[in-house]
Amino acid sequence: MMSVFSCLSVLSLCYIVSGSTESVPIPENVSVKSLDMGLVLKWDPPQNAANKVFNYTAEVRGWRDGYKPVCVRISSLSCDFTDDINAFGIYALRVRTELHGDASDWVETEVIEVDKITEISAPRVELTSRKGQTEVDITDPPMRKNNLREIFIHISYYIRFWKKGEGKKKVLVSQHNRVTLPDLEPLVNYCVEVAVLCQDYNKKGQFSNTTCVTNSPSGEVEPWSPAVVTLGSLVAIVLIFLAVWLSYEGCKIIFPDPKVPENLKQDSVGIC
Repeated sequence: MMSVFSCLSVLSLCYIVSGSTESVPIPENVSVKSLDMGLVLKWDPPQNAANKVFNYTAEVRGWRDGYKPVCVRISSLSCDFTDDINAFGIYALRVRTELHGDASDWVETEVIEVDKITEISAPRVELTSRKGQTEVDITDPPMRKNNLREIFIHISYYIRFWKKGEGKKKVLVSQHNRVTLPDLEPLVNYCVEVAVLCQDYNKKGQFSNTTCVTNSPSGEVEPWSPAVVTLGSLVAIVLIFLAVWLSYEGCKIIFPDPKVPENLKQDSVGIC
């Protein structure tokens, strides 16, 4: 009799434990998102759990460390781990659902190397055109950890440009962040898109917004040219005047006017 009671007790305990675990479903569609070296874990609420308000706890584990809680009993569907990682670390993340003091099983991600999985956002692009040439000025996107060139050694820029209204695009790859577009026609409107190209992991970042500019005529006059010409003419006139005046004064010194003595003037008057 005691043996039967013990078995029933054990079965009841197992039922209670398993029932407690099964009563709180796990989060759905758990995924890792990384942009510009940030690290965010996202998930959906459990399915078929209408009218229930869940909380969530998310944790991170480093290569040599145990799990550390980062977001505890939160109601949102994401957790930002960026402040708890470094740029070149290797991590695993996990999250669970919590309801009325009970918790679901953990849902754990695969091991993550942030610099390998992160996406790179679009650079900032500015166009200027003068004397028949259009120049592209590129500014790297800011990273949430370190800066772009500290993380990725081999950085290039993937530049697409085309005549506005035409579908055919030309491609130019450059390591320089200031690039002159080749073979442009004057007075034609050109459009440009640029993405960061990371050769370390063979990844391409997001393209910038399309930016357009009309290529200037090759024989255009700089806006400051007339002023320079006018000023140069005035300076030339002043220099010529000074040269003539100095020459005249120099001749007076070298060849002074002869002066006739007064007694000779009187004698010549008497003779006359």
